[in-house]
Amino acid sequence: MKTKAWYLLVLLTLMTAQCLHAAQNSSLVETKVKTLVVDPNSQAPVVVLETVTDKKLLPIWIAGPEARAIAIALENIKIPRPLTHDLIGNILHELDAKLRRVVIGELRNDTYIAFLSVESKGKELQIDSRPSDAIAIALRVKAPIFVSAQVLAKAKAMPIQPDRAEQTQARLGIQVQDLTPELANLLETGQQKGVVVADVILGGMAMQAGIQRGDIITKANEQSVTSANDLEALIQDLKSPARIKLEVIKKGKPTTVVIDLPS
Repeated sequence: MKTKAWYLLVLLTLMTAQCLHAAQNSSLVETKVKTLVVDPNSQAPVVVLETVTDKKLLPIWIAGPEARAIAIALENIKIPRPLTHDLIGNILHELDAKLRRVVIGELRNDTYIAFLSVESKGKELQIDSRPSDAIAIALRVKAPIFVSAQVLAKAKAMPIQPDRAEQTQARLGIQVQDLTPELANLLETGQQKGVVVADVILGGMAMQAGIQRGDIITKANEQSVTSANDLEALIQDLKSPARIKLEVIKKGKPTTVVIDLPS
């Protein structure tokens, strides 16, 4: 026969587990994928997470194949056959399992450690994963991405952009990157010259004109744009108010976008 002391011990154990679980959750911060860029120094892809509440940035340097998988999900590119991360999402669905969340919980020897929190048959499983793979899967199945407060406290600095890039961001409302061979391969574009829109500022002039992340700008006011420096120099020379006409490749199709810059 179980004694009262036994029941008290079981109750205390359950309460302790609940407290530990709550403490772990309280140290997690929800993030979203802000953008995918290429480090101008190393030419390595960087996925940038942004906290939902205070907009703190967490750049994570990743490999090319995973960056491509993330880019495909961000741009909602339809592919004829499932890639690896699509396959994982399909397997979870067919097994009636659900990805509850992705957690990037530790930075160990300059390596981010993540796991997938998967619910299956009433149990919650924690599956070890690289952050890049975890993010690529989360984007496909619409699962939230969390980062521990400890990881955020150790966040590395964003890749340094030229000073003139700040003016392009302020006036046009975009961040651009050179269309390097590595980035062209990542985006699987046949275009070899131009600059890629890495991020579009919410409510900015570019967003209002229909510019989207992943667009490739090839000309500005009839001048060829072969690098971010070309575009930034042109923006710097414009006297407000001004009009800028951009030749843009949108998902493989050329179009023209006109933006009136206020004074």
